[in-house]
Amino acid sequence: MANIIAILENSDELEDFSSLENSLRHLQKDQSIPVTDLSPEPRLDIMMETGTGKTFAYLKTIFEINKRFGENKFIIVLPRTAIKLGVIQNIKLTDEYFFNEYGRHLNYIDYPKDGLISIQQNFINAKGLSILIITNSAFNSDINKINKRDAEGLFEYGSIWQGVSEQKPVVFIDEPHLLKGTKTTGYLDKLDSLFIRFGATYPRNESHKLSNVVYALDSISAFNNYLVKRIGVNTVFADSEVSGLTIHNVQSKKSFDALYNINEQLHKTTVKLHDDLGAKTGLDQYRGAGVVKINQDKIFLDNKTIIEANTGNYVLNNEEILQMITRTIILHFEKEQTLFEQGVKALSLFFIASIDDFRGENPRIKTIFECEYKTIHQQFYENTSSQEYKKYLEQDYQDGQLQVHEGYFSGDKGSADKKESDGVNIILNEKEKLLSFATPLRFIFSVWALQEGWDNPNIFTICKLSNTSKDTSRRQQVGRGLRIAVNQAGKRLTYKHCGGKDSAFYNINTLDMVVSGQEQDFIHNIQNEIQTASFSVVGDTITLDILKEKGLDDTEAAVIFTGLLNNNIINATGKIQSPILNFLSNHRADFLLINDDQRYEEIKQIFTDNYQNAVTDKNKPPKIIKVRKKKWKEFKDLWETINKKSKIVYKNIKQDELIDKISQEFNKVKISQVKIKTIKEIYDTQKNRVQAISETTDGNASYFQGQKLNLFITKFAKDENLPLPFAVRLFKKLKLSQFYKDPKKSRDLLKTLVKDIIHRSIIKNVSYQFNQTNIYSNELQDESKNLIAEIKPAYLGKVFSDDDVSPPDQFLYDTVVYDSNIEKDSIVSDPSTIGDKQITVFAKLPKINIPTPYKTYNPDFAYLIEGKNVKQLFLVVETKGYKYERDIPVDEKQKIKYAKVFFQDLQKELPEVDIQYKTRINKQGLSELLEGIK
Repeated sequence: MANIIAILENSDELEDFSSLENSLRHLQKDQSIPVTDLSPEPRLDIMMETGTGKTFAYLKTIFEINKRFGENKFIIVLPRTAIKLGVIQNIKLTDEYFFNEYGRHLNYIDYPKDGLISIQQNFINAKGLSILIITNSAFNSDINKINKRDAEGLFEYGSIWQGVSEQKPVVFIDEPHLLKGTKTTGYLDKLDSLFIRFGATYPRNESHKLSNVVYALDSISAFNNYLVKRIGVNTVFADSEVSGLTIHNVQSKKSFDALYNINEQLHKTTVKLHDDLGAKTGLDQYRGAGVVKINQDKIFLDNKTIIEANTGNYVLNNEEILQMITRTIILHFEKEQTLFEQGVKALSLFFIASIDDFRGENPRIKTIFECEYKTIHQQFYENTSSQEYKKYLEQDYQDGQLQVHEGYFSGDKGSADKKESDGVNIILNEKEKLLSFATPLRFIFSVWALQEGWDNPNIFTICKLSNTSKDTSRRQQVGRGLRIAVNQAGKRLTYKHCGGKDSAFYNINTLDMVVSGQEQDFIHNIQNEIQTASFSVVGDTITLDILKEKGLDDTEAAVIFTGLLNNNIINATGKIQSPILNFLSNHRADFLLINDDQRYEEIKQIFTDNYQNAVTDKNKPPKIIKVRKKKWKEFKDLWETINKKSKIVYKNIKQDELIDKISQEFNKVKISQVKIKTIKEIYDTQKNRVQAISETTDGNASYFQGQKLNLFITKFAKDENLPLPFAVRLFKKLKLSQFYKDPKKSRDLLKTLVKDIIHRSIIKNVSYQFNQTNIYSNELQDESKNLIAEIKPAYLGKVFSDDDVSPPDQFLYDTVVYDSNIEKDSIVSDPSTIGDKQITVFAKLPKINIPTPYKTYNPDFAYLIEGKNVKQLFLVVETKGYKYERDIPVDEKQKIKYAKVFFQDLQKELPEVDIQYKTRINKQGLSELLEGIK
């Protein structure tokens, strides 16, 4: 506020805005203002984190401007009615304070409730301090009454809005990111006034972005200075079908971000088309599964698995809702008695998907809440020894009716039900009554109507039972409960009040969020939003040079960088994929080469201190691999031979024997009751660390309640490439009780048994049929089978060779690209002549599609080999980096077996050429592979 007054005192800014830029430059020179962008618009911007007293600050600014400059006319513009009601409530609560401070009351007009006549009399014609409080929807259209011309001549001006404009009011904009629409700004511009914008979030477009900043209290500063509550996130994995892998940021046909938990450490990695999902993530269940197609809402793997992208549009089932509500009520009770004994009333807030879930004919959420509350209330009532607290709990029921819960929903203006109407009024307009122990109401339900503008200092738990729009940030969601708690005397329990002790402050001032496993990345996303919303943020890339710039010596930098890289905390380019400080704090043993513990703590501090993002040059053109046209002419026949369309054929399979084997193995495995897992995570902004605590309880899985058994069998048969009659007969012999106990574990077990028993048993019954005229669509040819002269590197490998490494003349491409060092050696070091045989052309293969029951299989290299008096040889090679053949994983061995059958059958189809398939282990020479080939 002092900076606003200082700017206005430098010149007559309320009338003439010409010197505004000069005044702002002086302020930036004298103070450390983090944002120095200037706008020619007559406005001042104040950034204040949610929950830090933004409304109080601008009300005080109004009084101060009135006192210093004699300005009497002010407008407060708000984006929503709920926010407006919150501001009016704040004016009422602070009326006595401001009267004692300034000797006057705020006279406000609540439009449209107070009507146009009130604006005319109490704003336009009034001489004293008056404020018009209005939402943008009340003035941003020609059809609004405030903009219509006065046909009867009752008003002095053509329209009331024109009359307001003539007063040259100072305009306060609250939540500017919601007030950037063209119509709204058009009508605001007609006021030709000084605008003072207050907000935690600002638009990003050029004309409305944060600029002309006179004060900034960003997110990290608010947390680090104990001005808001700490945030804890409780993720409830109520449905055993939640795999732990979620898909985000999908770039159709290109890539997506995979988020997943390993040992409660959240990881994030970017997966591209044709990548091996298991290899990229380290998740065993996806090992060997390649990405063959990326749609905006679905990811397709070559083992026929389909993964739904996380669009944020999920619907919770009753089991998930039950577990989340139960967790929220327990969290509430766990902290309520302690807070009660300190004179603090605890409130909890539920965000739900539909009004009908609380007020409809079948209000399922309300019903679940009432049932669970009764049980949990009784448990805590019986266990407490505090008679005062028991007395408090006894008012929860009156005449057998639960009194603790009520909802507020957009459009609530009144109700025939008095209890409902009174509850809404308390939530919106009677904050002091809501915070009183005399009022039993303490669980509030809303469909996001209580967003910006409505908050309560004593919200300690928020349960998120619905997804939200992309425009609603996580900071806005938690912002309803970030304010520092107040006691019955109205005193805030600040850091100072708590004796300057972190433990005492956070024992009171911690906000618990309860979210579904569908949003397992909530804690890290909000951490990212907090950092992004602050002016100095930890960068998104780490390099050796950056570490050295931060004071690490060569050895320390190498140890830290290598440790982070090896554990997938950063990728090969240094891009951060998982919180670094969190990892360093929990994995000291991985960095023992830094043997001084004190020095290690100093290095950890680097990742708490703020530094600028490393800059990456996106103007560089993407690398393109060129196909050597001369070599393509020689390679074309080989390529089209191995890329023929084919299908796998099974013959003479003993189905009864297979069904007996699978069912016997499945039925003898003991599967325990599914567990409900909750991970509570707390983000410590001062240490930039996420602390995780797990809790596991028994669940009550009712798997076939949400889907019919026959549909499950049909889907399973399709996913596993099984004939439907075979799958039906199989399920008749399975103990279905296994699926009721733990559906995911049972399904995974059955998939494994099917894969192991069937495919191990039937390899001798497999053959391939080929289409002699058609080949698969591929990266080297267009639909007319003409050469595509350039190919993207991702289709060939992940790593480029150094600029000074040139491919041999026989190589199909002009650049060396590979996935492993053994592949690189194969390209650059293999001889071109072996005995009397000459390698005419060879290539690292783009993706081809050899079908196997495990996945579509893709060998690594193909060679065209010619010589005197020998048949032309097509050699296809699978390159493995294992030391011995016995080290190859079982699944890989099975795919190789199918590949051998494929090429044997292909040889039968094409007797005029010699087709050979070989597996190359470790540093085995090409000459060794050719031994025995005549």
